[in-house]
Amino acid sequence: MIKNAKNIPIEKLLGKDDNNKELIYEIPPYQREYSWGKEQWENLFDDINENDPGYFLGSIICIGEENKCLSVIDGQQRLTTISILLCSLLHIINIHNENNPNDRILDLGKNEEYATLWSGLKKYIFLKDFRPRLTLSIQNQNYDDYIYLLSINKLVNQPEQPKNFGNRRISKAYEYFKFRLLEPNEDGGASYSIKNIFEFLKKVSSAMIVKIDVIDIASAFTLFESINNRGMPLTPIDLIKNSIIGEIGENPEEINNQWQTIVKNIESYEDQVRYLRHYYHAFQNDSKVKKSNFTKATKSNIIKIYSEYIKKDVLFIFNELIEKSKIYTLLVAPEKIHYTNSFLKYKNKFIDLQRLGVAPSYVLLLYLFSVKKDEDFTSLLNFLENWFIRRHLTDYPATNKLDQIFLDLVSQLYKKNYDLDVIKSFLMTKERYSSDDKFQELLIAGDIYTINTGATRCLLTKLEKSKRTKESEVDFWALSNNQKLIWSIEHIMPQNPDSKTDWINIDVDTRKTYLHRLGNLTLTCYNSTLSNKSFNDKSSIKENGNDVGLQSGNVKINEYLKDKTAWTIENIEDRTKLLTDEIIKLLS
Repeated sequence: MIKNAKNIPIEKLLGKDDNNKELIYEIPPYQREYSWGKEQWENLFDDINENDPGYFLGSIICIGEENKCLSVIDGQQRLTTISILLCSLLHIINIHNENNPNDRILDLGKNEEYATLWSGLKKYIFLKDFRPRLTLSIQNQNYDDYIYLLSINKLVNQPEQPKNFGNRRISKAYEYFKFRLLEPNEDGGASYSIKNIFEFLKKVSSAMIVKIDVIDIASAFTLFESINNRGMPLTPIDLIKNSIIGEIGENPEEINNQWQTIVKNIESYEDQVRYLRHYYHAFQNDSKVKKSNFTKATKSNIIKIYSEYIKKDVLFIFNELIEKSKIYTLLVAPEKIHYTNSFLKYKNKFIDLQRLGVAPSYVLLLYLFSVKKDEDFTSLLNFLENWFIRRHLTDYPATNKLDQIFLDLVSQLYKKNYDLDVIKSFLMTKERYSSDDKFQELLIAGDIYTINTGATRCLLTKLEKSKRTKESEVDFWALSNNQKLIWSIEHIMPQNPDSKTDWINIDVDTRKTYLHRLGNLTLTCYNSTLSNKSFNDKSSIKENGNDVGLQSGNVKINEYLKDKTAWTIENIEDRTKLLTDEIIKLLS
């Protein structure tokens, strides 16, 4: 079934095989379209950037005859994303050379290593006989979009940009990676110098992939099913537990039973790994925790850090991880908070924060809830919610800076009295906080629904809650019998208007411009009922004899709609400004 399996670096995966033959790949036509999004792009970029060279990126499964093009049966998303990332690096270095003729870092006489990397980069993407190293499937114009990326980088000649290219994921992935490589620092300069770019390229080139070659399609799918559906991976938590049991050497069954407290508290693999990192970041200022040779815990060094703990004081780290996991579970699984728990009053806010996605701040909350247990953190949690809503919508500060921001904040608070003003002052400096003017500009002119749908929902929910009394409160996150959210974001001017309604009087381009603006968004628990109907129908519709329309008064942020007989672009602009003013005040 398996002909060959090797753990090889990207520079060899996208190079030549052991017989000096070029490795060429294609995504079969039946494979699904490219579907990775920002979360996956971000994880790939950060994993490579934050870890040591040789970081393991996963596996791909291929079939094909020797010396011929290999069909990628599994791993096409990863391989495509790596190729797009390489295209973005090629673009950045090209631009540097064009703009800096007197600083040609690629000249062999200046830096032979960089010149070699540069030469290799082009070969990763394109072959001498004018063929791309990777051929994408035709699904959703993936092939055309990728070829156009190559033409942008002067590897092929395709002057015409595919229609709607900028709206598809290949284009967005390319722009995301360029943004990450060109993003400005707090002084307005480039975060990455050209030398940083080449150091990152070295990490990409050395990143490892397990390439598995199989004999036929049946073998490929059998192997794919085996890899994805059988067994559980050995996690860092498992490895650390095994090391602790081995070091203690007594009562292994009892030690294992106690250790299960962590696994029961923190069930998700990702949360477990994050907990190990956050524990170190939260308490590394303590002499018993700090490791001078590790300033930051990463996925690649985390086992090394805890191995040192185990050798030095195994019982200390054993008891610490168990005890602190009881606090961490409040953050990652707030629904588990029992009515007898002293943190019960924070339960709903913890749930709101979890939905919003504030994981980088868990290091701060783990520290404070551990060492300042008697404080009231209600105001802090409200502030963090406001800070992250603004951060998620403006994408500022950049995601890759968030861990360090909260690590630095904990260091500043170490052994000091709890002071919310100190935290606010730290997080609201210009390099960590988008100004009111920029935030206001985004709310007025931005397509906030597409920028971050989750944060937009949290924002609208928070605004709606602020207009309700305690008696009129509802659970905006309640689930139906089929486990779908009852409340959802509703577009007043619908995304797909019924052709028989007056929405078609607004031309298509104008609809696209204003569709996802703040003023056109609201909340409803009758999304399917309102659907794509006309404004008048959506305003006055009834269900089971009850008023459920936009003008029913059931939703307080719809107050502006009450006296409207039509919904125009001017209305959207006016309501956007009105809601923007309210949001700026609410989040200040």
